[in-house]
Amino acid sequence: MENLIKKLVYAFGPSSKENSVKEIIKEEISKEVDEVYEDNFGNLVGHIKGPNKSLMLAAHMDQIGVMVTNIDKNGFLRIGSIGGLRKSFLVGQKILFEGGVEGFVYYENKESPWEAKDQKLEKFYVDIGATDRTSAKKLVQIGTEGIYKPSFSANGTRITAPALDDRIGCAVAIQLLKNLRRKKIKYDLYVVFTVQEEIGIKGAKVSSYDITPDIGIALDVTDAGDTPESPAISLALGKGPAIKIMDAGMIASKKIRTLLIDTAKKNKIPYQLEVLTGGTTDAAAIQITKTGVESAAVSISTRYVHTPGETLDMTDVENAVKLLKKFIEK
Repeated sequence: MENLIKKLVYAFGPSSKENSVKEIIKEEISKEVDEVYEDNFGNLVGHIKGPNKSLMLAAHMDQIGVMVTNIDKNGFLRIGSIGGLRKSFLVGQKILFEGGVEGFVYYENKESPWEAKDQKLEKFYVDIGATDRTSAKKLVQIGTEGIYKPSFSANGTRITAPALDDRIGCAVAIQLLKNLRRKKIKYDLYVVFTVQEEIGIKGAKVSSYDITPDIGIALDVTDAGDTPESPAISLALGKGPAIKIMDAGMIASKKIRTLLIDTAKKNKIPYQLEVLTGGTTDAAAIQITKTGVESAAVSISTRYVHTPGETLDMTDVENAVKLLKKFIEK
C-alpha cells in the first residue's frame, strides 16, 4: 500500500480542488466495482450492487490548505485558511500553489514568529521570489489555492507526510475494494470519496442524501495521545484502528460500533476505542441524513494532524482494511 499512499499524498487536492486525487482513485477502483460515478457536487462513488441493506463508506479526498487573499506592491502574498490550518506550524514551510509555483512562509519581522503570543494569519506572508505585484500576478492570482509542499518518508512501519488526513482513509477504501470477495459481500455497498470535508463535511451531506444508506461508516484519521506531554487521549500508534465512540460532532451508533468491536475480537484484530472532545468526520453528516442513518467511524491514530508532518503506523492501516473486510463479508 505504501506506493498507493505516496501517490495520493503527492496529488494536489485542497478543498474544492480534488480532481487530481479523484483521477488516481478512479484508475485504482474502476475494475473493482460495478459502477463508478461522480455526483453533482464532485463526490466520487464506487458501487458494488448487493441484495441487502445499503452500506456507505466515506473517506474524504480534500486536504487543508491556503488561498491567496492579497498581493502587495513588493510581490509578497497574504493568505487565508482553507480548513483548520494550524498557524504555529506555518513559519518556514514551503507552500505549493496550483500551477506549480512554490513559496516560503514567514511572519512579519517586527514580531518574532517564535515569540508572538497571538499569531494572526494576516501577519503571515508567502515569498514566491517575485520582485513586485506585477511579476507576482504572472505566477498566482487572488484566490489561487496552495498546500504544504508534498513529501513522504517511511521508517519501518511509520510513515510521515502532509495530507495523510485523509488520503490514508482513501487508501484504506481503495485497498478494501481490492481485497473484498465479491460473492461474500453482505451489503449494497457504496464507497464514497468525498469532497470539501475540511470546510464543513459538505460532500458527505450531499452524497448521503442521494444514497440514503442504512448504515454509514467514515474512514478518517484521529489524534494520537502517545507523544510527550500530549493531551489525555487514549490512542497510540501501532495499537490497531480506532473504533469511534464519540467526537465533537457525533456519538456513534451503539449497534454499529458494537458490531465492529465484535468483528475485531472474533478475528483477533487489534483495535482501540476513540473518544474525542474536538473535531468530527463525515459520519456526523451521514448520521443525520433524512430520517437518520446508523453511523460509526473507523479511524487511524495520527500524530500532528493538520501539519506537514502527519505520522502514523502502517500496521493500523492494514488492520483497518482487515476489520472492514470482515465486517462487510460477515
